Amino acid sequence: MDSNDLQRLASHLEKYGLQVTIDDSVMRLNATNPLNSRLTEEILTKGDQYVTGFDYAIGEHGHEQACAERIARMLAVGTPATAAPTEPANRLPAEAHR
Repeated sequence: MDSNDLQRLASHLEKYGLQVTIDDSVMRLNATNPLNSRLTEEILTKGDQYVTGFDYAIGEHGHEQACAERIARMLAVGTPATAAPTEPANRLPAEAHR
């Protein structure tokens, strides 16, 4: 893996509205929920894997979009910022309440 892979992961994370910084010298990425700075995650590369600072496996090189989705869930972020909002699956139509 190289810094281009971290950049690719960062671009996916930014679609979720996360703030991202990259330190190429140690192949580390930090993602932070801008609504709560305590929700932050350090992502490192370990061989062909992305792992957290606690060595929790996030995913493999080449699967940056899926890795970004997992990281976003860990940081309490829903759908990507560019996605249209959707209704919750368990919500009943308005007619059902009458």
